[in-house]
Amino acid sequence: MILIFDYFETIVISKTHDFNRALRVFWEKYYQDRCTFEEMKELGEELFVELMDLHHQGIEFPFVKEELPRYAERFGGETVPMSIDEEADLLMTANAMEPAPGVAEMLSKLQAKGIPMYVLSNSSFSSDALSCILNRLGIGQYFTKVWSSAEYGRTKPDRGFFEQAIATALLEHPEEKREDITFVGDIYETDVTGAFNAGIRAAWIDRDGARDEAHPATYVISETSELTDILGV
Repeated sequence: MILIFDYFETIVISKTHDFNRALRVFWEKYYQDRCTFEEMKELGEELFVELMDLHHQGIEFPFVKEELPRYAERFGGETVPMSIDEEADLLMTANAMEPAPGVAEMLSKLQAKGIPMYVLSNSSFSSDALSCILNRLGIGQYFTKVWSSAEYGRTKPDRGFFEQAIATALLEHPEEKREDITFVGDIYETDVTGAFNAGIRAAWIDRDGARDEAHPATYVISETSELTDILGV
C-alpha cells in the first residue's frame, strides 16, 4: 500500500483565509516607500484574477517565480529574493492553518504500519514551502516527499502531475504496484478524477454529502481521519 495525499483541506485545513493580510505584511517589509497599500492590493487582485484564469486552463501561476516579479515591474526595484521560510511565513499569514482533525494520530498509525506516504498539491507556493509548513505543524516527518504544481507548471487533474508522483513512489517501493496506490483528496474534479485517470485508487473526502455521480471514487469518507477504518489499518 502507498498513500498520496492532497494538501489543503485534506491533511491541513485553513481556519481563515485572507491574502490581503499577508500582502500587507509583504508591503510593509518591502514596498511601503514605493506605493500605497491600496495600490499593492489592487495589483494583488489583478494577479488573483489572472491566477484563476490560468487555473481554469490547468496552468499554475507560481508565486515566487511569476508573481513576485510583477510587483517589482509595477512598483520598481529588484524582485524580492524570498527565502523558503519567508514564503512559508507569507502562506501561513494568509491562511490560519492547522492539521485536519485527527490527522496527526492517523498519520502516526499509518507510519507505524510501514505505509509510505507522499503529498501532491495544487499550489502556487513551492514544495519546499509546503514541506516547511508541515514541519511547523508537526506532521512533516510522516511524508517522504511533497510535490507542488508550482514546480510542475500544471495543476491536478493533469495526468502528468500524478504520474511523476506515482513513478517516484513505485521506484522507491518496487514491491508495490500501481493498483496499490491510493490518492486521498477533497476535491472531486481534481483529486478523484485525476487519480481515476491515472489508474490509481481514490479516497474522496466528501464533507458535503455530494453524490459520486461518475463513481470513480474507490472510497468515500467524510473526514481524512476515517481513512484508517476504510483501509482496515
